[in-house]
Amino acid sequence: MKPYRPDSDLFEIILRNLKEAVVFADVKGRIQVFNPVAVDLFRVKEKQALGEKFERVIPYKTIKKQFDSVYDTREGHYDIELAIHIPTSGEDEARLLRCSFHPIVDKKGMFLGCLATFADITEKGLLSREISQSKDLSTIGMLARWMAHEIRNPLSSLNINIELLRDELREELHLAQKEEIQSLLNFISYETLRLENNLKEFLDFNRLPPPKFEWVQLNEVLESVVRLLRPDAQMKNARIDVHFQRKMPPVKIDVSQMNLAISNLLINSIQAVSEKGEIRLLTRASKKNVFIIIQDNGVGISKEHLPRIFDFMFSTKPTGSGLGLSITKKIISDHHGEIAVKSEVNRGSTFRIRLPLHPKTN
Repeated sequence: MKPYRPDSDLFEIILRNLKEAVVFADVKGRIQVFNPVAVDLFRVKEKQALGEKFERVIPYKTIKKQFDSVYDTREGHYDIELAIHIPTSGEDEARLLRCSFHPIVDKKGMFLGCLATFADITEKGLLSREISQSKDLSTIGMLARWMAHEIRNPLSSLNINIELLRDELREELHLAQKEEIQSLLNFISYETLRLENNLKEFLDFNRLPPPKFEWVQLNEVLESVVRLLRPDAQMKNARIDVHFQRKMPPVKIDVSQMNLAISNLLINSIQAVSEKGEIRLLTRASKKNVFIIIQDNGVGISKEHLPRIFDFMFSTKPTGSGLGLSITKKIISDHHGEIAVKSEVNRGSTFRIRLPLHPKTN
């Protein structure tokens, strides 16, 4: 039986029924395929697109960059999310696309051009962002309980066995590669400790009880946090300076939760500064609010990452869980307050917390 070879009409039918925009540009960069979804997405008629350079039909720098990369390297790029602004009557319309760019070659390996596909995921993208920002933590709570059961117990057993191995290793006086084995055990122990700490942070995020508010002097609460963390700063030859406003009005807070929130911020600053780094903790008050400000001269945060630092499980640190700042933001929100950040790479960061003196509901 001869292999079935679809005719050009079938290819046409397939292209017209695909749910993704399909664009093929030949070796000279001229569009040879432009299906109906591409017509709808890019607001260009098929007749106007065919034979034209792709950058004239799809005039978006981010997309052109991907096409050019395929032509330069003959390598594909897949499942990339790109945002574009399509001109409409009156104003531009923002769309979020999931794109793939495929180099096309013939049987002899000759490069024929670039096939690009575009899926409009604007609505899905917005929905995923709404879900990530949702305050409903029930799903996260279920995941936390699963992690506690599946990870915490094995970690405890692993640590016990590591200590047993260490004890046996001490008795082996003439064992070859003893130092190498000891080094490996230390590495395993470090990694298990890191996992335990990340798990603890994850569970803390989901187990924060409702705040128990009490009237306190804010400066005294912050001073106790600084006393606890000052040795950590001194280990890096850094320092924490306090600049508290005198005669601060009392505030109604959950002391333990606020301690956790401020500790997370100060620990971030300690980790961010180099030797002889400086961290400043300030308080200020107005008629309606009190303000807590934490400044450091550390590595700073890039503009790319700045909008996401409070997102759940987002971290730029290799060993970070991405939960510390999420926990802090949740605590501040539960106190009817706000937290904001300004940062510049290699210049440092400033976190500013606003807490109302008379919250509407507590």
